[in-house]
This record gives sequence, structure tokens and C-alpha cells, in this order.
Amino acid sequence: MVISSPDTPTPAPEGDLPTRTFGPPAAVVVGTLVVSIVFLVVLEFLVIISFVGQKLWRDPQLMHDLVFTLPLIVWVLIAVAVTVASLRVLTSWLHLDEDGFVLRSLFRRTRPVRWEEVGQVIAARDIDRGSAFSSTSEVSETTYDGVYVMDPAGRRILAVSSRFFGPRAQEMTLHRAREAGVRIEHIDAITPAELRQQAPQAMSFVDRHPTPLVIALILFYIGHNVLTFIVWGL
Repeated sequence: MVISSPDTPTPAPEGDLPTRTFGPPAAVVVGTLVVSIVFLVVLEFLVIISFVGQKLWRDPQLMHDLVFTLPLIVWVLIAVAVTVASLRVLTSWLHLDEDGFVLRSLFRRTRPVRWEEVGQVIAARDIDRGSAFSSTSEVSETTYDGVYVMDPAGRRILAVSSRFFGPRAQEMTLHRAREAGVRIEHIDAITPAELRQQAPQAMSFVDRHPTPLVIALILFYIGHNVLTFIVWGL
């Protein structure tokens, strides 16, 4: 059920205005590094010990036999994907001012956007993804589950998450948008399906389908380890 509240101007806390650039909080940096280690080392432990333990770089089949080399190819692809994803998060910097905003990071196309190009901003305080994905911590009055900046055609330009940029970045986004006369829609509670009906492109595929993504990742890693065991053994 959608519960909306009117947009009421909230004065920016004293000292906020000089703050224009927001990066990932320390918790996000640490979490990203931990997740990277898990994906690269923990879940690939069988592949690593098989490759290193048998000194497979000396095997004449390596790089000459496709099936024999396949576990290594997948391993390298995983390493590249995890590295790119991690650097995108760790090097993200959101710059906001009275003219517009720009999100910069490695492996991301940088495109400055002026507030005149924004159609509306959707500020969803609570997106009910079910108990498995509900937050266990108290949510402050200034924290939104997601702040989505949309263009006039309804396409998402920017998503400002409190988890990745912090509530101050969300407050500044709303403050600057309000100053520029951009329409802001506050939503107190909504489900992903209802938000998709209201703004189909506000949430990404990963946001809408977290459970199938997790299942797919688990099956992928199981398959890679089984493949490694069959081709290389222990």
C-alpha cells in the first residue's frame, strides 16, 4: 500500500550547505572490501587450492586445451568483475550544488546533469521488500530507503541511497532539488511492485529482484567449483 505525504520544506541542518561532495561511508568501504574477499577467495577456495596445490601453471594443457583451461578463465572473469564492481563503489563521489549534480567513479560514464533536466524526485522512506530484506536498525526521520532523481520521460538519472552515500547526501539532494523548483514526491511506505507501477525505471533489476540474483550467484559458484573438481581435481 502506498502512503504518501506532501512535500514540506525541511531546512538544511546548519553547516550542510558548504558540503557539496559525498562519498561512500566507512561502513560501505569496509563492507565492499569484505564482500570482495568473500567472492574472490572464500567462494573460490577450491579453485585456488587446486590451481596452486597442483602447480597447474606448469601443465602443458593449460592455455592449450579449452576444457582444461575453462576453470581458470572463469576465475579470471570473476576477478575482473569483482574488481570493477568494487572500484565503482569505492571511488564513487556525488557532487551536488545549486546548478546540478554529477556522479563520478571509475568504470562509470560521467555525465553532469542540471536541475532543469530533472522531471521529478521520488523520496521513498520505506520500501517493503519483505522480512528477509527489512532493516533491523532504527531508521531516522531524515533517512530514506531511496531517493530517485528522474528525468521528464520517467527514466532514472540518479539513485541516492542512504547506505551508499548517507542521509546527509539525501537531505542535500532534496534541498537542492527544492531550491531549483523540482517537483518532489514523498512516499512514506511502498512495495517494490507498487513503486514499479508508479515509476517503472526508478529501481534497477537488482533492486527489484534481489532473491533471484542471490540464488543465481550461489548456483554459479557451486557450478564453478564442481567444474573445477571435475576438470582439475584436488
